[in-house]
Amino acid sequence: MTNLGTYSTIDYPNGPANVGVSALDFLMEEFAKIGGTVRVVSNPHDFGEYPSFEIDYPDLVSEAIDFLDVHEDDDSENPVIPQEELDAQQKIVDDWHDEANRIEAEYNKKFSQYL
Repeated sequence: MTNLGTYSTIDYPNGPANVGVSALDFLMEEFAKIGGTVRVVSNPHDFGEYPSFEIDYPDLVSEAIDFLDVHEDDDSENPVIPQEELDAQQKIVDDWHDEANRIEAEYNKKFSQYL
């Protein structure tokens, strides 16, 4: 079973339909390289619905986040999980976030005139 967790919501570009398709293609291709999933969602608002992109974590990162949520606050003298394991899980999350932030910055630069 896939354990999805949303990393971020990214603005859908305003402009011709082909810009939205190009943006979706770009995000899907780039996030697929790091295991992320891209969805187009419709957001209700008082001025009407508007689309956005939701980026979901891959299972490995979602599981690392869940692991850290459970274990990182263990302040006991004899922690159940060695610090090395916590550090390894944190590295998985940090490395993925670094790549995701790079992709998002590239997206913002590439589609800035439509955002």
